[in-house]
Amino acid sequence: MRIDDEARMRRLITAELIPDRVSPGELSLLRGRLDAITVPALRNGSHDPSYPTSFTVTPQQRSIAAAIMVRRAGIEAVPSLTCRDCRSDDLPGISRLVDYGLENILAVYGDPSKSGRDGYEFARTDSLIRRVSLEYGRDLSIGAITNQYANNVENEVSRTMGRVDAGASFVLTNTAFDPGIVLDHRDRLFSAGLKAPLLTQVSIPHSLENLVYVGRRFGIPVPERLKRELRGDASAGLVAAVETYEALRLEANGVHFSYLLRKQNPVPVYCRLLNRILGERVPVPVSAQAVQPLLPGR
Repeated sequence: MRIDDEARMRRLITAELIPDRVSPGELSLLRGRLDAITVPALRNGSHDPSYPTSFTVTPQQRSIAAAIMVRRAGIEAVPSLTCRDCRSDDLPGISRLVDYGLENILAVYGDPSKSGRDGYEFARTDSLIRRVSLEYGRDLSIGAITNQYANNVENEVSRTMGRVDAGASFVLTNTAFDPGIVLDHRDRLFSAGLKAPLLTQVSIPHSLENLVYVGRRFGIPVPERLKRELRGDASAGLVAAVETYEALRLEANGVHFSYLLRKQNPVPVYCRLLNRILGERVPVPVSAQAVQPLLPGR
């Protein structure tokens, strides 16, 4: 399933997962309930139970290996490439993705490195996307990230459109706690001529401390209302994610979920979330007025 093609026909629900931290049985709980699982490209840690630092495996190789696990569990998988870690000698492995039934890949900038941008072989995401697109674009649907919280929103719109021009075939927003901010950014992208499918990201905070840390670490503004709710009840994060999903599910080509506490297994939380949003959900017809990229020929 190519995400760009499928998202033009119906609204998708996807989620982020680190498969080597869950069991195959847990993965099966998500089969048929998610359209795809994205797999981040993580560096190994000395205490990593799956790939300790003694293993010579790159973040890209790790993401691809984990995505193959997901695909073998019967779920569409999307491995990630990051400018932070990706090297030219990582790219030939992409040619084998289709052999494993993988048709999508997500290109992201990645967390800042200690050496800064000078340590990146691909200093710009559009450069990485262009390289992958030129060599493997006919076989893969390439995703790109857009950041609605950028200090210069007009520059971010321009950068996003540059990633699409370089070969990105679908776009995923940064995490959304305030639907209004992401919808304003969506409108700016549409006004700039975005035709690629757009998915909005909704994150589930584990706790108030987890939420505040991630917000500060990545410059994401957190509504005071959400802070107050989490201060009184840690389960409020799941409720807030459901509310944000309901506010955004008709406004783009799909919703992508992530769990903010990456070191913890998110499958039980995703199952509770999916029970809430899918239990009585019926297929929603696509509205041409609400989602511009779904229009034929646009």
